Amino acid sequence: MPLTPLRTAGLIVAVVFAALTIRSYRQGKIGNGDLLVRFVVFVLPLLVLSALPDLIGWGFDEFSFKRGGGRQVLGATVLAVGILYLFAFSLSGRQERSRRDLTRLIENLALEQFEQFGHPEAFSGGIAVVIPAYNESQNIHHVLGALPERVCDLPLHAIVIDDGSNDRTTEAARAAGAAAIRLPMNRGQGAALRTGYRLALVTGAEIVVTMDADGQHQPSELSRLVGPIVASEADVVGGSRVLGEADPNHAARELGVKLFAQLLSLLTWSKVTDPACGYRAVRTEALRGLEFRQDQFHNSEFIVEASKKGLRSTEVPVTITQRISGVSKKPAHFRYGMGFANALVRAWLR
Repeated sequence: MPLTPLRTAGLIVAVVFAALTIRSYRQGKIGNGDLLVRFVVFVLPLLVLSALPDLIGWGFDEFSFKRGGGRQVLGATVLAVGILYLFAFSLSGRQERSRRDLTRLIENLALEQFEQFGHPEAFSGGIAVVIPAYNESQNIHHVLGALPERVCDLPLHAIVIDDGSNDRTTEAARAAGAAAIRLPMNRGQGAALRTGYRLALVTGAEIVVTMDADGQHQPSELSRLVGPIVASEADVVGGSRVLGEADPNHAARELGVKLFAQLLSLLTWSKVTDPACGYRAVRTEALRGLEFRQDQFHNSEFIVEASKKGLRSTEVPVTITQRISGVSKKPAHFRYGMGFANALVRAWLR
């Protein structure tokens, strides 16, 4: 069979890709597994298709991609797309395993740091306030200074999870008397909260409260969140700016709150008025049955998980004000909405 321009191009691409693969392997950029996959999945099939197409021509004939009119080229394209799909699926699984391994490593390091410097025994029988913080050195001491010593007759202590800040957030939190743990890299509010939950679980605290480090949540309203849990009326209590008060926000953000509140209410068969408020209290033991995977958009995942596990949930009015200083770390409105929706759907489907 004559060597056509298309087959010649295929041979050249196969040889060039093989050379680049071998070079990467010798430089230590890829391992044995990647070397094998690249040759088996890409190089060898392309060489066979280009140099000896008759070897697999019978397969194309069986699937109605007979020679002539470009049908075998179409068949090769379909085969390539199938192989690429399988390869992408494999890479996705490997990426997820790597992400989980990294998560376990970071949480284990945080736990070790907390047990060494955080005095976890002080939290036993009380309230652990988990505060994720990223570059909040100018605000964190104001937030911690406003926390009461006791709420609903339970002692209260704070755990600040410094999410890889570039400033002195950890030092400021420790100077204010909190147990502060600094994560080695910035991964997002959801990842910081997940770490904080794990630390709170080892302390023996009765209740875990989450609040922001920028001063938007009012410590004076802690009893509203904690009270229903102490009274055994709820397992989870979420703050709601819709039921309470909030400083004016961007119109797109307020519209998003309303739309996602309706969607979550429908999906969870419950009444949700504020799906984006991170001011929340939860009975500590209830956390053991919840699975959190989102590194950034945590609120929607929490609401869906709590509903799926049958936890008794309610909302109480809270006041949300402007941050004390600095700028918000949240992404732009459209990106925030897309990320929130993605986290919601993923949590609901699993």
